[in-house]
Amino acid sequence: MEHSMLFIPHDILFFILIRLHVKSLLRFQSVSKAWKAIICDKIFKKTHHDQSKVSNPQKLLLVQLDDGVFEFRDLKNPQIAIRKQKFPLKRFQQVPALCSCDGLVLLKSHTAYKSYVLWNPYTNDYRIFKCEYVKAYSCTTPHACGFCYDSSADDYKVILIYKSFYAVCYVSYENKWMKRTSVHVQELNARSWECSQGISIEGRVFWSIEWKINHLVRQISKIIYFDVKSDEVKELQKPDFIGENDQLYRLTSLKGYVGLYGGKIHSKTFNIWIMEQDEWKLLMKISCNVVCERFVENSVLLGCMNHNEILFQIQMGIGPQYFVIYDLERHQFVKQIQISKDSRHYTVPICSESLYFPKPNIKRKRKHLS
Repeated sequence: MEHSMLFIPHDILFFILIRLHVKSLLRFQSVSKAWKAIICDKIFKKTHHDQSKVSNPQKLLLVQLDDGVFEFRDLKNPQIAIRKQKFPLKRFQQVPALCSCDGLVLLKSHTAYKSYVLWNPYTNDYRIFKCEYVKAYSCTTPHACGFCYDSSADDYKVILIYKSFYAVCYVSYENKWMKRTSVHVQELNARSWECSQGISIEGRVFWSIEWKINHLVRQISKIIYFDVKSDEVKELQKPDFIGENDQLYRLTSLKGYVGLYGGKIHSKTFNIWIMEQDEWKLLMKISCNVVCERFVENSVLLGCMNHNEILFQIQMGIGPQYFVIYDLERHQFVKQIQISKDSRHYTVPICSESLYFPKPNIKRKRKHLS
């Protein structure tokens, strides 16, 4: 087999392999030394990663179960787990998945208050790093976190928001951190609030904020974001359709855009909006059997399965969680899929297939130190 590869020019072989899915590439590494050399090359992985985002943006549901197992499910066919994976280090096998971006997942250690893990669950590459600004028994868990790709620096940045400051980690450096303060971060510390999972969209990470004045009164919803170009946390102008105390909205990622879903708290209809070119556009209205507040609080809008179906993750009360499919043409929920009989606590980040994993850049590190 390896002798036959000599008759295939490297450029043509590169062109063929770059079009394959990650699952096939991982298997084809054992075909020959020539194939493995191409597939394991850093330039190939980066090119495959960039091309896949444009030409084949396959979305996966990464379901984290109580026993530390991650299940991969196709967003368009969530009924069956297509793959299962455990994190390779035992002491990190049951830590929560905080957020995801471009096929990479950020994990947080329960016991080591400074430690975080960046992990590619498809290739099992991982890297442990520590935020040196965190002190024991003070701000051990961030109020919010996220990470995104900075195209200008060709690097990923991890953002951790604590009580009075936020920290940014440059992934390709061995241990380069930046600590900053922001009036928007300081405001969050002054009240009781809840923050959504970070949504990474085109060089910005968004979080929605829900003020909890008490168990009956809420002030909805403030949106802050991290601007990768300026490394600043800013506030997004509040959409006109959001009222003061009678509406509840949650943040999501939908069709490659920032999305909001929710509406009037006691209504049985809620709306889904997406932001296109910094303007909010009403995408659809959905009717449900319970009041909007109860549904939105207990659901996560995961994305579009196809042109007329939307997938939610729902848990009503104590018990198992479900995937629920809403049909836009029939204007009703049409299918319910139980994820696991025994699972109670897990997250479902949206992920994508990727061979790529950002390794520490030694040259970049030496230049920085000099």
